[in-house]
Amino acid sequence: MDYTLKSKHPLHRGFFELDSYSVEHERFDGGTLHIEREHLERGNAVAVLLFDPACDEVLLIEQFRIGAAVRKDNAWLIEVVAGMIDEGEDAETAARREAVEEAGYAPNTMTYLGKYYSTPGGSSEHITLYLGLIDKQKPVGKGGGIASEHEDIRRFWLSRAEAMQWVSSGKINSGAPMLSLLLAFGSRGMVKELT
Repeated sequence: MDYTLKSKHPLHRGFFELDSYSVEHERFDGGTLHIEREHLERGNAVAVLLFDPACDEVLLIEQFRIGAAVRKDNAWLIEVVAGMIDEGEDAETAARREAVEEAGYAPNTMTYLGKYYSTPGGSSEHITLYLGLIDKQKPVGKGGGIASEHEDIRRFWLSRAEAMQWVSSGKINSGAPMLSLLLAFGSRGMVKELT
């Protein structure tokens, strides 16, 4: 299967970039399809689940999210540390930087969990996930985010078991924290419960 990006037209430049693309791609049944699609450019991001194995607790954060507010949902989402990868920075370096900025902890060990497209139907954003091991008793800063980036972040500790329960109950309802927790600590599997 092949495709061609025929043209690109800028629609908006701000915190994000929005472009319109004219695309031509092969069809599964043969032939060609011509479509117009809007694309939101966010760049690439990282997310890191911070975990202290000595006390079996995860450090989660909470912050305001415009997407949830627009849906008239609870606008303060429970998440893991996350952020954009800066130019010239690799994913692990970005994850370590974000852990200090947002949570005030520098991971001792980082384990790669995976990567995924957050919303491939309209954005090329690609998120790399890590598990960062930390010592709850050894913060390196206060966290809370970067004032110049207008971040207002609350950090808090939660047992691993309760965090997994929050995923199951929907209290944690954002992709990166759900996927990070499931990749790091497993899932009980819904199919078993249904049969």
